[in-house]
Amino acid sequence: MSETMLNLLEEKNAACLIYSGDKLLHISGSIGVKPLLEFLEKYPEGSGEKDLVLIDKVIGKAALLLSVHLGIRVIYTPVASKAAVEAAKLHHVELHAESVVPYIINRQKNGVCPLEQSVMETNDPVEALVNIRAAIKILMATKKGTEHNSL
Repeated sequence: MSETMLNLLEEKNAACLIYSGDKLLHISGSIGVKPLLEFLEKYPEGSGEKDLVLIDKVIGKAALLLSVHLGIRVIYTPVASKAAVEAAKLHHVELHAESVVPYIINRQKNGVCPLEQSVMETNDPVEALVNIRAAIKILMATKKGTEHNSL
């Protein structure tokens, strides 16, 4: 079953899919937590749908806690972090991962993903959203500063 679900990512040329039953609610080619934040923007009061299923290329603790905040209860992924697996158990999320890694690596491939790091001390989905947004703000400011310095 999970292999079939993961094949949907390839079939739809996507990094993230959110379903309610057979109904595709959201599709995104973006990576990281961006697709989940896009879904939250699209449905700020919740989608009104039940039994949401997420299929995503990578699930770290940040993505897991955002999923809980969105009401997602079933997740399929090729890769999940150990912290995501633990948080899934705590929040009664059915997480199907092909492999579990110690942590999600950052884009420079030299340490822990800053978003994963931003939620390590919490299991509260609302606090996680605040931490994730703060971490993104810092990352964007750092990125702009780097781009400006390179001119």
